[in-house]
Amino acid sequence: MSDRFFPNPYADYDEKAHGTEYHSIVSRSSVIDLIVKYVGMIQNHTQTKMREDLYVGTAGIAFMFWKLSRSEETKNLFPCLKLASKYITEAKHHSAKKHRSSKDSVAFLCGDSGIAAVSAVIAHSQGNGHDAENEVKIFLKGHPVCATDGGYEADEVLVGRAGYLHGSYWLNQTIASKPIANETVTAICKVIMTRGRRIAASLQTAAPLMYEYHKKTYLGAAHGICAILHALLESPWFDRDDDGQFCVSPTKLSDIKNTIDYVLTMQNHEGNFPTRHDSNRTLVHWCHGCGGAIYLFAKAYLTFKEEKYLQCCRKCADTIWHQGLLRKGPGICHGVAGNGYAFLLMYRLTGEKCYLYRAAKFTEFLNSPTFAEQLLAPDRPYSLYEGLAGTC
Repeated sequence: MSDRFFPNPYADYDEKAHGTEYHSIVSRSSVIDLIVKYVGMIQNHTQTKMREDLYVGTAGIAFMFWKLSRSEETKNLFPCLKLASKYITEAKHHSAKKHRSSKDSVAFLCGDSGIAAVSAVIAHSQGNGHDAENEVKIFLKGHPVCATDGGYEADEVLVGRAGYLHGSYWLNQTIASKPIANETVTAICKVIMTRGRRIAASLQTAAPLMYEYHKKTYLGAAHGICAILHALLESPWFDRDDDGQFCVSPTKLSDIKNTIDYVLTMQNHEGNFPTRHDSNRTLVHWCHGCGGAIYLFAKAYLTFKEEKYLQCCRKCADTIWHQGLLRKGPGICHGVAGNGYAFLLMYRLTGEKCYLYRAAKFTEFLNSPTFAEQLLAPDRPYSLYEGLAGTC
């Protein structure tokens, strides 16, 4: 047995054996039962002290309940918005007690901007527009730091500019008034481009853009270039004008696309990516490796319509199928749920039932004796990115 993953015990999808109907692939009752079980465990264990952030704190529990409130299948299982409000209030209370820095105003997954964004969305869902507007104003306190080149050195998702951008996009997707202006977004994108070019030149990389986190050139979604490039592709630069052309300048377009293609050249024969651009080490996680890289290339495929990006995604998904039942836990960052979610992405991207089947099997594995008996428990087993909240 690998030190990092359980061997996949399931046969792969076969249309004759497994059928083509949704309900023949996914058992609704088993999914609902698992959610009810996990939410009960979370509520029984979140009375102990947690961090306040989205990544592993009470804001992440609030997000889970908000997410459950959005599904017809789960919204009536619990008083979802009431519980979401309770947990986000707790997160804000603990955050207010701490000495805050510019990092906290920017950090989406690990800081105050994420707490403010989740609080805004919960208030909006409850019909409280005034509170939602106030929380958006708190979120926007991070913008001056993000939109300035110098003084703040993080560009990645957990605490940097890319995470702040993804938070901005989420707010605009969720709140009908789209409270984050395009100019706010593109100002940050310009800084990310400037910094990426400067770092690439200093490192003399073949890619036009490169980024560092603690002096390391990570490739993955959590700390690295994949999520940064994804954030740029989501920007208003890639809206199309009346002639069907991207709004981004040819120079910026070339640098972004050529960097995506550079990362693509680093996919190995198994379908995975190294953790860093100067390393051969591979992991099958969302945070490092194909479990997170797949999102960049799915977005690249949707943006540029080039088959090579879809083929990259297929290779990622195959690797995840074989090596993605991770021993580290059930969560998103480096767990079974994070890898299983890549199959839902592929199902939405292609409509192919094999990916829905694979996602269902990863869910099934969470209930297996093997997983229960041999799991290496994560540090924060009930949280959004490491634990059961993310699994829900």
